[in-house]
Amino acid sequence: MPRAHFTRRRLLAALATVLTVTGAGALSAPAQAAPLTAEVSAGAAVAGDDVSLIRHTVPPVIDMTGKDYVPLEWELTHDGWATVVLRHQRTGITTTHPLGNGGTPRTFRMYWEAFDPVNGGDAPNGDYTWTITAESVNRVPYDFEASGSFTVVRKPQPHDFNDNGSLDVLQRDHEGVLWRVDTSYYGKSLNLATRRQVGGGWQIYDRIEATGNLGGTAVGDLLARDRSGVLWLYQGDGRGGFATRLKVGTGWQIYDRIKAGSDLTNDGRPDIVASDKAGVLWLYPGTGNAARPYSPRKKIGGGWGVYNELSALGNIAGRAAGDLVARDRNGVLWLYLGKGDGTFAPRTRIGAGWNAYYQIIAVGDVTKDGRPDLIGLGTYTDYLYRTTGDWRTPFAGREEAVLHYIGHGFDHVA
Repeated sequence: MPRAHFTRRRLLAALATVLTVTGAGALSAPAQAAPLTAEVSAGAAVAGDDVSLIRHTVPPVIDMTGKDYVPLEWELTHDGWATVVLRHQRTGITTTHPLGNGGTPRTFRMYWEAFDPVNGGDAPNGDYTWTITAESVNRVPYDFEASGSFTVVRKPQPHDFNDNGSLDVLQRDHEGVLWRVDTSYYGKSLNLATRRQVGGGWQIYDRIEATGNLGGTAVGDLLARDRSGVLWLYQGDGRGGFATRLKVGTGWQIYDRIKAGSDLTNDGRPDIVASDKAGVLWLYPGTGNAARPYSPRKKIGGGWGVYNELSALGNIAGRAAGDLVARDRNGVLWLYLGKGDGTFAPRTRIGAGWNAYYQIIAVGDVTKDGRPDLIGLGTYTDYLYRTTGDWRTPFAGREEAVLHYIGHGFDHVA
């Protein structure tokens, strides 16, 4: 079982939400929409006891990018109590929210946190319906019902494989089974939500790397290198799994490190960097085409053999494009600011003691502040580093993260 952790989000779900479940999963397409107040059209409500819906503030598109919650309200012609039911159309996940008037007669307000209490993480993107019913102050049901719909969207994240906007961590166990751990970040706390099996047979690979949208879809993909040096692309299906693998390269056994997910060329597509055993770093610009996901390599420079860990973070310093961080064998962390053309400014020392981590992973925007973040995996404790946007001090203080179940060992993380 995971370490005990009880957030405000889980408390609200436990106290105020009744569940009905008929499925599980997700869907997505990023968009932006301002809140609105909608007048109810004729026939939208079923009149009874002269109760009707005057207005609501549910927009047609709710963009949850960077948000912990969104306020929604309904105004009726009568006071009393209301019940709002939200249903994700593809999965059937349904939540029921009893509402009082909150001191404002006839107006019923909720602060929807887009939390999925079935799977314990963020609610999936995609199409939803809402339905509202009401009772009198004395709890006598009105013969009244109104309904509508909305779509939840978020900006795609490189480590989101089930399209709910939150970080997914991939772990391979000692039997070669790959697991996807979905997480939830709330109140400065990153915790695991669910652990799902992706599939077996992954022991044939000696490198597995989450790449972001390398193949041109709206969700994250994977690169995996087998022990003969063949590189394979697994495109995410948006439901926590992957399409049939595609062979995208050979000869990759010359590299001891392969990293991806950061847009180093400022074209909106994630790129790949790989360091060979002679210490030369190479750039493979991403194309967005699954059949040929990268262009011919370009030499970045030599001397990278002094590092035992690389991470392609994304734009953490607010400059032209994606950046890299590299850890040397003394545990010193160095920042390479991207110039936007696949090259970097001279390195800047940004910390020491990073040899406490056996792996450093770029995870995208976990903290919902618009900047990519970093995770350090330790033997006993994992930590999340929020980025600041300032290249001189790119990381804020670390926050403890809970990313695996006790008793479930693994030999590779992506």
